[in-house]
Amino acid sequence: MMKTLGLLLAGALLLSLNSVAFARVAPPQYDDYNSVHLWYAGTPYVGQVEAGGFTWQCSGGSCVLAGPYGTGLNMAVCQDLAKKVGGLTYYYNDAGKWWTKHESPRQLRECNHPHRRWFGLR
Repeated sequence: MMKTLGLLLAGALLLSLNSVAFARVAPPQYDDYNSVHLWYAGTPYVGQVEAGGFTWQCSGGSCVLAGPYGTGLNMAVCQDLAKKVGGLTYYYNDAGKWWTKHESPRQLRECNHPHRRWFGLR
C-alpha cells in the first residue's frame, strides 16, 4: 500500500513538473496605444504641413507623421491634410490600418471629398 501510494505521488510529481516545463509563457505586454507609431499619406506635396493639430513632413511622394497618438486612422486629420495638400492617394499607419483605393476605398473617398458624404454620393 505504501509502495503504491509512493509511486502515485512520484507519478503526479513528474506530471506536474512536465506541465511546468512545457507551459506557454505569454509574451511581454506593452502599451501599444502610447507607443510611437508612424502615419503615411500619399501626395506629391513637398514641405511641412500643419494638419489636424499635427506637423506632417512631406517629401514629394508621401507625408509622414510620427508620435504616440494611438493606433487608428482619424477622418478629421485625413480631411484636413487632404485639404491642405490637394488630396491623398492613400492614408495608413504602421499599426496595420489602411485607406487606399483597394482597402477601405470609401474612407479614402470621404477623406478627399468630405462634402459628398452629406449628399449621399460615394
